Amino acid sequence: MCDVMMLALWIWALEFWLAGLDRRQWWCLLVSAALISAAALTKYFGLALLPLLAVYTLGRGRRFAIYLPFLLIPLAVISNYELISEEKYGRALFSAAMMASSSISSTTRPSHLAQLLMGLAFGGGCLISASFFAPLGRGKILLAGTIVFAVFAVAFKFLIVSWVYLEGNEALVWLEGGLFAAIGTGIVVLAATNLVQQKNPEALLLTLWVFGTFAFATWFNWSITARTLLPMAPAVAILAITQFEQRQKRSWSKYAPLLAAALLSIMIAAADYRQANCARTAARLYQQRFGAEASNIRFLGHWGFQYYMEHWGAKPFDRNHPELVRGSILVGTLSDPDLAQVPRQKVGTVDETVLSAFPFVATSRIGSGAGFYSSYGGPLPWIIKKIPPERYDAAHIR
Repeated sequence: MCDVMMLALWIWALEFWLAGLDRRQWWCLLVSAALISAAALTKYFGLALLPLLAVYTLGRGRRFAIYLPFLLIPLAVISNYELISEEKYGRALFSAAMMASSSISSTTRPSHLAQLLMGLAFGGGCLISASFFAPLGRGKILLAGTIVFAVFAVAFKFLIVSWVYLEGNEALVWLEGGLFAAIGTGIVVLAATNLVQQKNPEALLLTLWVFGTFAFATWFNWSITARTLLPMAPAVAILAITQFEQRQKRSWSKYAPLLAAALLSIMIAAADYRQANCARTAARLYQQRFGAEASNIRFLGHWGFQYYMEHWGAKPFDRNHPELVRGSILVGTLSDPDLAQVPRQKVGTVDETVLSAFPFVATSRIGSGAGFYSSYGGPLPWIIKKIPPERYDAAHIR
């Protein structure tokens, strides 16, 4: 994934642009333009810096408009990239990516309200650390948060949980969905409130940063994913900690929410690592067992499992041509309802492999409600509930 690299380039582009405007140094603006170009070539969303910085620059005064031509450099870079990629590959990759995202989302996206709910839930769940710095001790804020949570929980139950495939306790999904959506709403409100209170170009920059990233991740990407919300993190951190420091008078109390956020983040990362390791372990076991007959192996599944299976020569199961010859072996999570099913009469013996996952947290497991890497896998980025072991099957075709 290139998202972390893109965000690093994004931050440094902002730093040099702001420094260039403050010091009236053209070379800083030139470096910023180069970093924006690199960010856009790393991840297309990096181009969002152009309107963001253009509005911020104009917000500082008309006299700064003379520096806007530097923003034409990234446009020239991406335009040349389009021409070169079309000449080399037969299609312009940047515009092709936009059209592919639009075509996929137009056929798979739920209702607008359900999409907004999932976007808020992903925003709140991925940036839940900000909630530890919220003024929850204030009665009015706590009451308003409780009401928003209740409304979103009910909406999640009837608008999303009703059509999502889930295993186990559905109540935990819509309750956590309501909580995450309430936190996501709080983040959006925080950005808007900061702009109303501060009324300066910096507040405008932070607000557009948050709103723009949220809008792209929710409405314009092919699905809602945690990594498309990653660019929001620095802006939300600035807003949350600034508000927190204005309320706190004792320095030692600043570390409590930071510690709580760190512990939760580590727990979620550990759950994601454990699940990814299950896929790697399963692929390794199948390699040890069937490596000599890799040409007969067909597997069901994607993500890490696909990577490790293809690494030793196994082939993916073709859903468009699902015929399997006698003697072939189909491996993967065969009970997965979203994967192609093989007629039972063709299945001889089935060998099951059970691997322990993180017991009470999941980030990407079909049926749990968690879809950290894509909202197609679940309406939440992560979830706390009882997580059963990972089960992989090997079906011998007769």
